[in-house]
Amino acid sequence: MALLSLGIVFVQAAPYTEATVTRLQNRVSYGVTTDPDKARPASPRDVVRANNFLLTESDARAELQYADGSIVRVGQNTVFSFEADTRTLALRKGTFIFYVPKGQGGGTIRTPSLTAAITGTMGKVSGNTIAILEGSVKLIPSGRVVGPGQFARANADGTITIDFFDKAKANDGVLMTFNGPLPGFQEQLLTSNVTLQMPRISDTLERTQNLPSVVQKFNPQADPPRVNAPPPAVRPPAARVVVPPPARRPPPRGNPQY
Repeated sequence: MALLSLGIVFVQAAPYTEATVTRLQNRVSYGVTTDPDKARPASPRDVVRANNFLLTESDARAELQYADGSIVRVGQNTVFSFEADTRTLALRKGTFIFYVPKGQGGGTIRTPSLTAAITGTMGKVSGNTIAILEGSVKLIPSGRVVGPGQFARANADGTITIDFFDKAKANDGVLMTFNGPLPGFQEQLLTSNVTLQMPRISDTLERTQNLPSVVQKFNPQADPPRVNAPPPAVRPPAARVVVPPPARRPPPRGNPQY
C-alpha cells in the first residue's frame, strides 16, 4: 500500500516502535521524556521506545538500530528521540547520522530549525543543517528537494540555503566509522580514504624532499656515509727555555780547605 504525501510516494511501513542500542562510547544517559530527571546510564542492548531519549555527553556516542534496518548514530553533546507513528527522528540539540534502507517507507527528520521527509537515504544532521550522502529529502513545508552531495542550512535570517558540499569530506567525522561503515557505504568509504591519503603523502614528500632529515626518514640508507671532520689544527712546538750553566768562579787564593 502506498501513501501519497507532499508529492512523494511512500511505502507504508511499520512504525518506529523501538530501537536497540548496539554500541555506546563514554557517558550516555537513557531516560523517559516525561521525567528526564530520572535518567540513568545507558547500556548496550537497551531498548529505546518512543517515550525514551538518549543524552550523550562530551566525547560520547551511541548507535541505535531499528527492526527495519534503519540505523541512527548519535554524536557527542546530543539529545535524540523519535516518534513511532510518524517514523520521525527528532534532534533537540547536537548531531546524528542516519541510514534508512530503500523500500522501507522513509520517515521524517526534525531539528530545531528544519523538517524534511526522507526516503531510503543516508545523511548527516545538526541543529541547522541536513547533508545528504545518498538518496534525497524534501523539505517541509517548502517542498524543496535536497539531493545527494547537497546540504540544506537554515540561516539566522530565516532563509534556507541549499548548495553542494565538498564530497571529499563526506566521510569526515567519527560517526561515519563508529561501529563500522554504514551498510552499502563500506566500498565507497575505503576508496575515498585511499584516494585522499595518496595526495597527502605525495605532497609531504615533495615539499620536504630537500630536507636531509626527511630524506633519511623516507629513504633510509643501509649504511649512511660518514662525513669526515677536518683535521685538527697543528700547533707550533712550544719554545724551549735554555738555562745557562752557572759561571765558574776562580779558585780562592791561599790554602784551600779540604
